[in-house]
Amino acid sequence: MINKTQSLHACQYLLNGEWQFKQQGHDTWLPASVPGCNFTDLLANGLIDDPFNRDNETNLQWIEQENWHYRKYFELDEEALAHSQMQLVAEGLDTFCEIFINGAKVADSCNMFIGHKFSCKNQLKVGQNLIEIRFRSPIKETMPQYLAAGYAYPAENDKSEEKLSVYCRKAPCHFGWDWGPRFVTSGIWRDIYLQPVAPAKIEDLYFSIQHLSDELAEFSFQLETAAMEKFEGQMHIKCKQAPELNQVVDLTIPAVKDHQKNTLVAINFSLDAPQKWWPNGLGEAFLYHFTFELVSNGQVVSSLEQKVGLRTLEVVNEKDPDGECFYLKVNGHRVFMKGANYIPADSFIHRVTPEKHQAFFAATQQANMNMLRVWGGGVYQDDHFYQLADEHGILIWQDFMFACTLYPADDAFIKNVQQEASYNIRRLRNHPCIALWCGNNEVDMAIKDWDWPEKFGYSEPLFERLKTDYKKLFESCLREAVLEHDPQRFYLRSSPIGSWESDEDHIGNHHYWGVWHGEEPFSEYQKRIPRFMSEYGFQSFPLLSSVQKFTAEQEQHLGSAVMQIHQKHPRGNNLINSYLEQEFKSPKNFESLLYISQVQQALGLKLAFEAHRQAMPFCMGTLYWQLNDTWPAASWSGIDYYGKWKALHYQAKRSFAEQVLVINHDEQTLTINLVSDQLTAFTGQLELAIVDFSGKSLWSDAQEIQVKANTSQQVFSAPTTQLLGKIDMTQSVFIAKVSTLDGTHCYCDNAYFFVPNKQLLLQPTPLNIVGKIQHNELQLTLSASQVLRQVYLDIPLETANFSDNFFDLIPGQTKIVSVSLANSESYNVESLIEQLTYMSLYDSFTEQLSQANSFRVGCS
Repeated sequence: MINKTQSLHACQYLLNGEWQFKQQGHDTWLPASVPGCNFTDLLANGLIDDPFNRDNETNLQWIEQENWHYRKYFELDEEALAHSQMQLVAEGLDTFCEIFINGAKVADSCNMFIGHKFSCKNQLKVGQNLIEIRFRSPIKETMPQYLAAGYAYPAENDKSEEKLSVYCRKAPCHFGWDWGPRFVTSGIWRDIYLQPVAPAKIEDLYFSIQHLSDELAEFSFQLETAAMEKFEGQMHIKCKQAPELNQVVDLTIPAVKDHQKNTLVAINFSLDAPQKWWPNGLGEAFLYHFTFELVSNGQVVSSLEQKVGLRTLEVVNEKDPDGECFYLKVNGHRVFMKGANYIPADSFIHRVTPEKHQAFFAATQQANMNMLRVWGGGVYQDDHFYQLADEHGILIWQDFMFACTLYPADDAFIKNVQQEASYNIRRLRNHPCIALWCGNNEVDMAIKDWDWPEKFGYSEPLFERLKTDYKKLFESCLREAVLEHDPQRFYLRSSPIGSWESDEDHIGNHHYWGVWHGEEPFSEYQKRIPRFMSEYGFQSFPLLSSVQKFTAEQEQHLGSAVMQIHQKHPRGNNLINSYLEQEFKSPKNFESLLYISQVQQALGLKLAFEAHRQAMPFCMGTLYWQLNDTWPAASWSGIDYYGKWKALHYQAKRSFAEQVLVINHDEQTLTINLVSDQLTAFTGQLELAIVDFSGKSLWSDAQEIQVKANTSQQVFSAPTTQLLGKIDMTQSVFIAKVSTLDGTHCYCDNAYFFVPNKQLLLQPTPLNIVGKIQHNELQLTLSASQVLRQVYLDIPLETANFSDNFFDLIPGQTKIVSVSLANSESYNVESLIEQLTYMSLYDSFTEQLSQANSFRVGCS
């Protein structure tokens, strides 16, 4: 028998788990796992090497050219078939396939992004049944359309001669990108099961808010119901967090006949003193848990659960005196968006477990982020992803899955996209985390600035037709889908609105790639400040402990073929090195190069983080590229494929804190701005100092300040010559801190070095450590007698990320960091500290005896 699950009225006969698969034309069926894909099934059977290891990607491109068949034998008893109707529910089929049950064709599928429900009662029988799903090669399936067109679409990230990805509603990044490999998968990538059809059921619901204030919430649910025969009974409504909303409604649902629409039932609510849902950092992400049950003769025949957040959200995108604004208002307040772009966390998406999702959202929340952009070259994430976003207070900028190219707009393609949009909008629209829908990534900008007619040889009439098709898809099809299914949310046709190449910083939201693609200096981040920055970034390498997981020892140098395969940007390594030469001394070895690349990435983006936040309310958002990786590689990520936080993620945590101090210095003036996202004002103590690298005070100042609510304000300014005088800027540092008046709590602090890192006269310095184990954590108190720049701590614990890392340690100050332990009883302080290593900027370039493992240790 197959596994059966039951909850209230509903039961499901799970088809996940053990299947068989084979390459078409071969006779032998091999074990397979569902959810899964052909690549991971081949790997599990020892028929291919790990696709992520070494240069194996190159040897696995044959897989995309083949057809793959999957099958499963399963048993059903008379009880299972006693139901009058049965559906096969397939939540994710990748991509072109036919489904057969007991030899009879049930359905076709041609869209990875749509979940299906297929009627199948007539094909099932008591005893042994066989389901078979025959997947066709996405390459061979789409090639005829490419050949018939007579031209190529400008899908420059599709890493093949023929640009076929545009014809295929499948994750664009499966065909390659400038941060990921080309693995064009086939398989059953989400859950699949049999589900009896209830005689009456709640098919769907739509939640909307009519009024929300501190005193009162008025909201409603529109439920979509259906019945095979006329239903007469009640709707029982329960709310766990507000039982005063519980009610019973008498209900009649007429029988649905052919081509009739389902019956809509509207339920209105009024709640006094509601608890609002807030983005991370502004309050609790409070959720109300509702259950709706159809009850007949005392029996529950159908139920649906929905968690909702009471919040208002408005995307304001309109002309203003500075150009065209772009910002979010949540619960009536302008909120500065802090976050990153999120890509699929694995090339083989079924491997992204709930635990991995949880780790990402914990990291996002800990880094003081309040928004992630689900980028349009990947997939619509699974339900658990959005549930976690709801719970953690992380708003989601949701792209539709289109990126960086034009697309067909024939009737079949438009119909396919309409179904995709309807399915995913309806699936996600009740989540409070969803902030807006965006049609595509960068296509508006590309049409204007990327010279496609010249690159791809388009005649003027052809390019005009392609642009007309573009508007048909993104201005009509998707806009109308949002208006129909989620009318309260904002729709943006394409991101960005303004173009960095056209110097349109004052117009809408922005992707700025002058730093990196344009090879402009990091200082441009302080000049090119947009209204809302939704993409920008800089690459770094994983650290050595991660590189060792996908390379052999002899391949651990930038010139190796393996390291080059794991660098997908054609100029990537050269760009990292060229920027590094301007700011840092030459790294002494490969390990140091990896470390310095992360320091460079973090300090470069620190300029952007601080410039954007300082410029509020002109600028009201900063989403860097990118939070995570899809495989182990050099990339723009802040968290590497193995879950290890890079220097960038730690810097984001500091720069995205509720309060941040921004220190600016030029030949004339040194200024400090204090930015606070807090929605209330408060009084604090501003403490300033210049110290030399041994901690000796060269200048200091302290003053009481009034910190304004939700704004950026200048709190200090002084002429540079007056402030610095004859101070040696190569061995001194400016430090600033805002604390409570009694000094018991530090709101924020920052350190500013006056000269490029290559000019700093850093000294070899041992790190003083006092360690203890408490509450399943190793806690370290750190100090040093000389400035330690960009201290990186490492300990060989699986996916161990310290609470802070890549930080500056100033003499006279202590730094407390911690790292979680699976079970503190299994460790002792002495053995853990013996395994601890550290590196600072001095250790990365000096040729003399390294101090990297020089500790003065204490334990408690």
